[in-house]
Amino acid sequence: MHLPPTTSQPYTSHADSQVAACPVVADDAVLLSNGTSLTQLQLHRMLPGRRWVFSAQWQGQAVFAKVFIGAQAEKYAQRDAQGALWLAAAGLTAPALLWQGQSQNRPEQSGQAQVLIYAAIPQADNVQQVYAQSDAGQRAELIASVVRVLAQQHAAGLVQTDLHLKNFMLAHGQVWSIDGDGIRKKTLSRRAAYQQLSALIGKLAVLEQQAWVGSLLAAYQQVRHWPADIDSGQILAWAARDKAAAVREYVERKIFRNCSDVVWQQKSDFVLARNAHVALADLSPESLETAMQAGKLLKDGNTSTVVRSRLMQLDMKTQLDVVTQLDVVIKRYNIKHLLHALGRSWRPSRAAHSWSNAHRLQYYGFLTPQPLAMLEKRFFGLRGEAYFVSAVSAWPDALTFFQTVQDHALRTEALRQLALTCYQFYLLQISHGDLKASNLQLDAQGRVIVMDLDSLQQHRCARRALRAHVKDIRRLLQNWKDDTSLYNALLQSFQAVYVDRTPLTLAGISI
Repeated sequence: MHLPPTTSQPYTSHADSQVAACPVVADDAVLLSNGTSLTQLQLHRMLPGRRWVFSAQWQGQAVFAKVFIGAQAEKYAQRDAQGALWLAAAGLTAPALLWQGQSQNRPEQSGQAQVLIYAAIPQADNVQQVYAQSDAGQRAELIASVVRVLAQQHAAGLVQTDLHLKNFMLAHGQVWSIDGDGIRKKTLSRRAAYQQLSALIGKLAVLEQQAWVGSLLAAYQQVRHWPADIDSGQILAWAARDKAAAVREYVERKIFRNCSDVVWQQKSDFVLARNAHVALADLSPESLETAMQAGKLLKDGNTSTVVRSRLMQLDMKTQLDVVTQLDVVIKRYNIKHLLHALGRSWRPSRAAHSWSNAHRLQYYGFLTPQPLAMLEKRFFGLRGEAYFVSAVSAWPDALTFFQTVQDHALRTEALRQLALTCYQFYLLQISHGDLKASNLQLDAQGRVIVMDLDSLQQHRCARRALRAHVKDIRRLLQNWKDDTSLYNALLQSFQAVYVDRTPLTLAGISI
């Protein structure tokens, strides 16, 4: 399997302080109970208070070390080690467990730290990273290899309970199984095995699911020596269900509390969610109002006010020093009158919807301005005015793009990308609600950036999703109803992209 090199690296942002935060690290090393030590520590993953994962040197060789602390450290370490031993016993390609024991340093109030040391995989890359950096043909080959490994795990009576592409590594064209913590000894029924396959397929982009499901199902069945006894449509249905549930958990719950992507703050008069990877200074209703007063007014409506402005960005390491002034768009959702205030006070704000939908689109791989913060004013728990802050996207809107583009090939690609974006929305049962040209931007490669996410929603009911999608198509076409050439070219792109022609027929697009 010939794939491009990736840049699989440990954390680089404030890495030294994160390594030092591990309670068993002393002088940049972990002393072990057998008298040896882990040195040259580089942090790769961290779950504060529970687990650190380092690359390191141990007895002259490169290793990966997992350090477990807390009341259940022994339980989690034993489970991880047992999973690794099961993988090895089944003959699956997995890192060798070199040592299991304890640290000499005892974390305060947490008992002895448990340490597992695994052999490092030479020149290995995370499958998720390789997948993201490969072309379509390479991706299909890579995922087929992962599916065959999954089938081997199932054939050996092993189940990966935390099924993600990041739990597989690629080295010299071979897929490795990692993360013994998620491995359980269990013989799956045929239906349950297929559902696990669908969960893996659900990690892929929706268009790739549609294109590859047949070949991936055949690859799995070939390893298991099973007949073609299930329709690929059932696999896709399960994949869509599982992915939608995962997305809902992320965008409706996870990003409204502290997590790896979000810092959540609750004050007496407001709540704030901000992007954990961008350190913005002093976010409050007062500071946002000040920034809006100093910015450029983009829209001044009754229900919302939109301003382009700048906010101070801090150094991620110190969280104190100002690095730069970051260009942002601040959208304030206004309260028109008392009745409007009462109606909005008990429901999630439109800012919260935009925050949620921006993360939803990013989760699915769509381009949208980076969400930076969401703030809701509160009065005795009741919601008031709200703010949504996003990064500036300076690309032209769709109307301007097609009026100015001179490259015929770029114009054709942009039309194809518009149709592809709409078709993916259809497959995912997402409707935008207002597909006017100003809510879509096109970059230098013709890729679509989706804007103005207030009304965007992902439907659970297929019938409602279809009706909403037909409205989206009609609204998009209306942008160019007076430009016959562009209108007809967009129709042709829709006809070329949509495998399922149902929404096109309902939208009045002749086939």
